[in-house]
Amino acid sequence: MLENIATMPISELPLRDSVQVPSTATLGAVVDAMHAKRHGAAMVVERGELIGIFSERDLIHRVDHADPAWQDLPVAEVMTAMPMIIREDDTVAEALRRMNVGKRRHLPIIRDRSTAVGMISIRDILSYLASRFPAHFINLPPDPEHEAHAPWGG
Repeated sequence: MLENIATMPISELPLRDSVQVPSTATLGAVVDAMHAKRHGAAMVVERGELIGIFSERDLIHRVDHADPAWQDLPVAEVMTAMPMIIREDDTVAEALRRMNVGKRRHLPIIRDRSTAVGMISIRDILSYLASRFPAHFINLPPDPEHEAHAPWGG
């Protein structure tokens, strides 16, 4: 069954509604939209086409919080342009590979060359796996084979 999930196209995963904003949106509005939908990233879209991504990491590393007007900056000034993407017909295994290699938690999903379809996160994939393999994720009572035998879990 796990092999079937690995080869399943991204389009078959149940995905949450993505946050899509124009490049002119202010950081304050983008952060509010991400918070409202409980997403860690937003797709920056113009005329239906993906032009960038803005994530929690961008908020932490690219925004000067000492500037009292940071919330008024357009998202285009701090977004990640030309982000790593995944196509809707790519597999779950490929999404995981790209997330792992690129050290990313979110991948915009596109159709054709750049039409924004949605966003997939590591959280979405793990939630799906947990729903399919609950005994592997919910371990009550604890499995003795998974007990820590040294300080810090070693």
